[in-house]
Amino acid sequence: MDDSKNIEGLFKRYLDNQCSPDEIRLLLQHFNAGENEDLLRSLMREQSNLIQDAPLISDETSKPLLDAAFKKIQNAIAVDNKIRQINVHPFYRNSWFRACAAATIILIVSTTAYYFLHKNNETVFALKQTPMHQAKEIPPGTNNAVLTLDNGTAIMLDSAANGTLAQQGNTDVQKINGQIAYRKTDMEMNTKPVYNTITTANGNQYQLILSDGSKVWLNAASSIRFPASFTGKERKVAITGEAYFEVAHDASKPFKVDFSDKAGGTGEIEVLGTHFDVNAYDDESASKTTLLEGSVKIKTANQVQMLTPGQQAAITSNTITLKKDVDVSQVVAWKDGFFVFNNTDIQTIMRQVARWYDIDVIFEGKIPSDGFTGKISRNVPLSDFLKVLQLNNVHVRTEGRSVTIST
Repeated sequence: MDDSKNIEGLFKRYLDNQCSPDEIRLLLQHFNAGENEDLLRSLMREQSNLIQDAPLISDETSKPLLDAAFKKIQNAIAVDNKIRQINVHPFYRNSWFRACAAATIILIVSTTAYYFLHKNNETVFALKQTPMHQAKEIPPGTNNAVLTLDNGTAIMLDSAANGTLAQQGNTDVQKINGQIAYRKTDMEMNTKPVYNTITTANGNQYQLILSDGSKVWLNAASSIRFPASFTGKERKVAITGEAYFEVAHDASKPFKVDFSDKAGGTGEIEVLGTHFDVNAYDDESASKTTLLEGSVKIKTANQVQMLTPGQQAAITSNTITLKKDVDVSQVVAWKDGFFVFNNTDIQTIMRQVARWYDIDVIFEGKIPSDGFTGKISRNVPLSDFLKVLQLNNVHVRTEGRSVTIST
């Protein structure tokens, strides 16, 4: 099959909603080439003549419409290319039909042709376009946190220089290339534990290496309280918000994480050596622990549940609900610098966005029930993120650090 026939077939399949996202993009790119304009015009005329009761129109009469449609396609491809440059992977609403941000453009070709033909063959054509509300340029979150020492001294970590920041008991607190590490010294062990806390605000994240070598990533609006040096028969920390752990193996000292759920119930995670994520934000419906490697034991006042890799335990009012075959890459995408959604509702999406960009989100009218699927870099400014939502028919209005989502 020659190239023109193949494109003609794709065009017809698109109008029947049968094209894949890659085929839609191929179609748009083909029509972006100047030498293919005649083919597009021909396909448009053919489509318009298929409309019931529509009279044939001449090239002269249809030219304003075709010019507008072709320009629209070129603009759509420009938008699609820009989105690709800001690390947006296929992001769509509810079904594959929205996978390409510019996918609806070709449909405009046929619907506007119908409108044109039913206006008594008027030669004046106005292509209406809904304006996109531009957000104030709010940058993405940064690598920053506050370290609170045992004596109450607070240290802003983004402005602190590399090197030793403090000595806590028999441990040096060091800043090394944007993370905090606790290094034991040769000093005699204190009998009383010395506790520190690292806290991230909205729009911040941070990394930490505990004195046993365990690594912790803190998401925005989170905290971890921990001893500068672990003593006794266990290693215990307490968190709020979200944290990802890579725990150093020590069979003689189980590692434990305390957290609380939305209803005020408490939970404890016990591990020997493993990788897992704990999401315990107060504004989420449940506290969730997701296991990537190893095994963990989840305890509440009412239940005990063992997890194996790929499982997630959700805790609500001290009740554990186990979910199997979880997409762990989606759960920990934040640690790797991405938002990843899989049929995720707009409220859940905007809670993540609010924490990362330090904004307030308001919903007006009926909240859309559609799920969204896609992957977007956390390193883009807020306005770029909102553009992706707008291209998926989400109505967005911004004022300062307030974003309103409406229907």
